[in-house]
Amino acid sequence: MKIVVTEAMPTQCAEASTTEANIPQVVLITGAKSQLAQALLRVAADIGELALNSSTSANTSANTVAPLKLYALNRSQLNITDAANIAAVFEQYRPSWVINCAAYNAVDAAEHDAIEANRVNALGPELLAQQCLLSGARLLHVSSDYVFGGHAVCGIAHAAERAVSDAREADFEQHQNPDLAPNPNQVHLPRPFVELDAPEPLSAYGTSKLLGEQKVLAGLGERATIVRTSWLYGQDGHNFVKTMLNLMRTQPSLQVIVDQIGCPTWSDALAKVIWQLVVQQYSGVFHYSAQGQCSWYEFACEIQRQAIALHLLSQPMVIQPITSADYAKQALNRGISLAKRPSYSVLNSGKLRSTLATNNVLSMPEQIEWQDWRQQLNRMLRRLS
Repeated sequence: MKIVVTEAMPTQCAEASTTEANIPQVVLITGAKSQLAQALLRVAADIGELALNSSTSANTSANTVAPLKLYALNRSQLNITDAANIAAVFEQYRPSWVINCAAYNAVDAAEHDAIEANRVNALGPELLAQQCLLSGARLLHVSSDYVFGGHAVCGIAHAAERAVSDAREADFEQHQNPDLAPNPNQVHLPRPFVELDAPEPLSAYGTSKLLGEQKVLAGLGERATIVRTSWLYGQDGHNFVKTMLNLMRTQPSLQVIVDQIGCPTWSDALAKVIWQLVVQQYSGVFHYSAQGQCSWYEFACEIQRQAIALHLLSQPMVIQPITSADYAKQALNRGISLAKRPSYSVLNSGKLRSTLATNNVLSMPEQIEWQDWRQQLNRMLRRLS
């Protein structure tokens, strides 16, 4: 069952069999030019075939599967803040799934343009959810680690769930690396966030992303899937890795923030996770990032180290660590006001990993989605070399 991928208008399909298994199920991808949308199309083509489990339960085996037909629509084709446009697109394409990659991602600009951030990140997902409810479609909405505030607000009600997630993650890590042992000299950091931790966004951007999540879940319930991710980068679009490579080629030195801790995540790995969720029709809130954690400064140093080894850079440059406070002061002196970001926003992917391992029918040639962030970075940089 081959995938059909297009960014154009739908073409007339050849006559299909009357059996449900042979009727293509349409997946609409919003924000076609985004790095994640491009990764979704690329990964789908690499996999070679996708089929939707037509069973109503993701955990129930079924022999009936339907091939997926993908359409990636840009803003001029599908404006998620325009209810009439959404309704017309749904009438034309009749999707079974919508993957929302359209977003307002200008974190600093959102502080001065919260109305627009909320329009794209909250109203847009809400309108998509409303149309999905009317049409019977499912919606996967991508959210952010910036819905958290830097420390886990962990109540007694979900302490057990957090313990289970920690155990899952530790078990997977130990399985992959049997020699891994606790380091008594390791600096203590907060625990990675699990799905039940209470969000505490610090910025207008984070607030808009949280509101979008809430609107989708309230509007669609069990037909909604939320995937929070962190520090996304890839070979497409604008992101930290590509910015660093450009600056390392053109500037004599760099200052990079050392006291914000997160986890870089390759867009292609996130795309693999998303396709598994769609094919298995899982719903709910999930966290996904690469394994491990680092500061922006450590991330920049690793980008340079690997880029030199791959001959993407000819020589090293000086990279200086700087605190968030000092960086913000320097920006303010240049007339730039920066949004507040969480000091720690690492996501625990244990729930998602355990869920997908339970019933994974997709044939994945490589398990890149569960690699350490350095390994994912290396895979991406090799694509550029």
